[in-house]
Amino acid sequence: MNIFKFFLSLTVTLAMLLLMDPRSFYGLAFHEWAGLIIGLAFILHKILNWTWIKKVTVGFFRKCTGRARLNYIIDVLLLAGILLMILSGIAVARTIDFSWLNLGGTRMFWRVMHTSSSYITLALFGIHLGLHWNWVLQRFHIKKAKNGKKN
Repeated sequence: MNIFKFFLSLTVTLAMLLLMDPRSFYGLAFHEWAGLIIGLAFILHKILNWTWIKKVTVGFFRKCTGRARLNYIIDVLLLAGILLMILSGIAVARTIDFSWLNLGGTRMFWRVMHTSSSYITLALFGIHLGLHWNWVLQRFHIKKAKNGKKN
């Protein structure tokens, strides 16, 4: 993974944490615009990694390790969760007019979907980070001591 892709992933993750409560940062308008931008950044992230995604998808149905399968399943769930967050965010937006999309459903349905998918996706991000933690430590040249603490 090159440095641009890594920092794009890091930015999307940190922004999601900041956007978890639309009232706590800069308000609803910021939450909606930043969410839209982060959603587009996520889509860019997937486009930049499309070759890897195709390779891993083909490999998933062939011989691969259990760890690789688990990573793939978590990644697919993350993709579904983020796409659902984007779609439901568009459906409940108040400061950006997406009414022309006519998504249907009640506002309460989409609001529950947006909140639920956000929390579930955040948990999946944590699992994803945990599964890749050794890679993160190696990337930043952080060595773990035998007792688990960093040196």
